[in-house]
Amino acid sequence: MDPRVVKPHTPVSLIVSSVLIAALVLGFILFAMFQSGRGITDARMRGTVVAKEFTPQAERQITLGRQGGVSARDKEGTYLLTVEVQQSDGTKKSYYVEIMKKDQYDSIKVGDSFDVGPYLVK
Repeated sequence: MDPRVVKPHTPVSLIVSSVLIAALVLGFILFAMFQSGRGITDARMRGTVVAKEFTPQAERQITLGRQGGVSARDKEGTYLLTVEVQQSDGTKKSYYVEIMKKDQYDSIKVGDSFDVGPYLVK
């Protein structure tokens, strides 16, 4: 048996390049994580309710489920809110949001702050 011990020699350039590549990959992943959250923030549009409108259209809505189930509900009409949202350039843009539930529509008053984003991004 040979008493010599072989120690592998790793070049310094290989270690430095491996660390640089790992840092670049980590930086790219962090950058992508921060950029992916930006779309959600931009979609959130908070504005002021400037008008409420109820259009009576009594109807029965029948819904067929995926499993074959049938459900029905009576709808009195259309509950519509007009919300003005301040844009980044300083102008105001009006959004029309249909509210499905009467009690939610009744709880909102003209002049209230309202988040339009969840209703437009579905």
